[in-house]
Amino acid sequence: MTKKKKIWIAAGAVAALALIVFLSIRATRREEVVVQTSKVERRGELKAKVTASGEIRAKEAVELQAEVAGVINALSVREGDRVQKGDILLHIDPIATKADSDAARAQYDAGGTDLRAQEFQISNAEANLARDEASLKSAQAQLAQAQANLTVSENTYRRKQELNEDGLVSREEYEQSVNNYKVAQAQLEVAKAGVTQVETQVQISRNNIQQMKRSYEASAKRLSSLAASVTRAQDQFSKTTIYSPLTGVVTQLNVEQGERAVPGIMSNPQATLMIISDLSIIQAELKVDETDVVNLKLGDRANVKVDALPDTVLEGKVTEIGNSPIRSSTSSTQQEAKDFKVVVTLDNPSVKLRPGMSCTGDIITDTKQNVLAIPIQALTIREVEVDKDGKYLRPDPNKKDTGSVAEASTATGKPNKKELEGVFLVDKDRKARFQPIKTGITGETEIEVLDNLKEGEEIVSGSFQTLRTIKDGAAVKIDNTIKTSAKTG
Repeated sequence: MTKKKKIWIAAGAVAALALIVFLSIRATRREEVVVQTSKVERRGELKAKVTASGEIRAKEAVELQAEVAGVINALSVREGDRVQKGDILLHIDPIATKADSDAARAQYDAGGTDLRAQEFQISNAEANLARDEASLKSAQAQLAQAQANLTVSENTYRRKQELNEDGLVSREEYEQSVNNYKVAQAQLEVAKAGVTQVETQVQISRNNIQQMKRSYEASAKRLSSLAASVTRAQDQFSKTTIYSPLTGVVTQLNVEQGERAVPGIMSNPQATLMIISDLSIIQAELKVDETDVVNLKLGDRANVKVDALPDTVLEGKVTEIGNSPIRSSTSSTQQEAKDFKVVVTLDNPSVKLRPGMSCTGDIITDTKQNVLAIPIQALTIREVEVDKDGKYLRPDPNKKDTGSVAEASTATGKPNKKELEGVFLVDKDRKARFQPIKTGITGETEIEVLDNLKEGEEIVSGSFQTLRTIKDGAAVKIDNTIKTSAKTG
C-alpha cells in the first residue's frame, strides 16, 4: 500500500470519527430541555397575604329620606358642610300636614266632649235609678201594710160572722166588717200592682244604664283612636322639618330648594335626599373571594391603597368578616365564585378620602421568620406513582424508560397513581428529577418549603410551558438569561 493511499485512509477515518462525534453531540443537544433555574434560599421574613378590591366608606353613614311628600321650601346645608347632631337640614311645606293635624285635634276634642256628655247622662241615670229603688222600697212597705190590714180585716170579719150567727152583733156591724175586709183585699191588690210597676221601672233604669255604659266604652275607644290619629298627624307634621341624626359631613346632596320631596321607599333611589357620614372613622369595604376569606381572622393587619391616592399606603386592621356571600343582581348560577364582605378599619385615614373611592387591600394573614422559600412559579403538580401508603415511588434513573419504577407498588405489579405537589430538582448530571414537597405559607412571589428541599439546591423555575411538559429525568440546559414567567405550574 502506497504512502499516499495510507494518508487518504487515515484522513477518511478521522473525518468519520469527527462526523460520529458531531452527530452524537447534536443528538444529545437535541434532547436537552432549555430551562431557567432558581436556588432554594432562606428568607428572613415571609408574609402571606390576601388581596382584594373594594371601596372606601364611612363606618357610620345615614341616607336621609322624606317621610312626607311636599315641596322643599328651605334648605339649610350644601354638600360638604359639616353638621352637628340635631341641626336643621331642611323644611318641607307644612300646610297640608298642619291642616291634617288640626283636623285630627278637632275630631279628638269633639269626641272628648261627647264622652263627657255620656258621663253626665250615666250619672243622671244612676240618680234616677236610686230614686226608683227608693220608690220600690216605699211600695214594698205599702204592700206589707196592705197585707197586715187585710189580715186584721179578715180576722175581724171572721169574728163578726161568728157573733152574727149567734145573734150577738147587729146586722149593720157585721156588714161593716164585710165591707172593711173587701176594701183591705182591694188595697192589697193595688199595693201589689204598685210594687210590680216600680220593679219594672227599676229594671228599665238598670238596663238603660248598662246600655249607656256600653255606649260610653265604645265612645272611649273611638276617642283613643282619635288620640292615635292626632299623634300620627302631629308626627307627620313634625317630619316636615328634618334634623341631622348624627354629627358628620354632608357627603351627598340630591335635592335643591323648590324641588318636591318624595316619601322614601327602598325601591325608589330618588327618595334619598342626602347622605350624612361620620368621617371620624373610615373603613375599606373589600370583596374577598370565598377561597381566601377562610384564611382571614379579626385583627389581621392590612395595607390599603386608594386609586385616587396612588402614592399613599394606609394601614388598618380587619374589624368585620361577612358570614354570608355578597348577593349580586347579575348572578345567574349557583356555581359562580362568591365574594364575602370584609371590612378594614383604617388607623389614620387621610383627610382626602371620600366615601365611594375605589381601593385595593392587602391583608396579612400570616408572617414567618427564617424560612426556606422557592419562587411560586417553580411549584407544579404531577400525577406520579405511589406505594400502598401513598408515598412517592421515585423512577430508577438507570433504566431507559423514565416512567418505570424501582419496585412494584402492589402485589399485582400495578402501581397506584396520585397527584403530588412538587418541584424539579437539577441533579449533578444536569437532569431534572421530580421532588414532592410540602409547602407552608404563600408570599407575594415566594412560597415556604417545609420538607424535602435543602438550602442552596437548584430547581427548575421556568418557563411556564416547560414546567408543564418536562419529564422526570429529562436532560436540561440552563439558560437564566431569559426571564421566567410568574405563573405557577
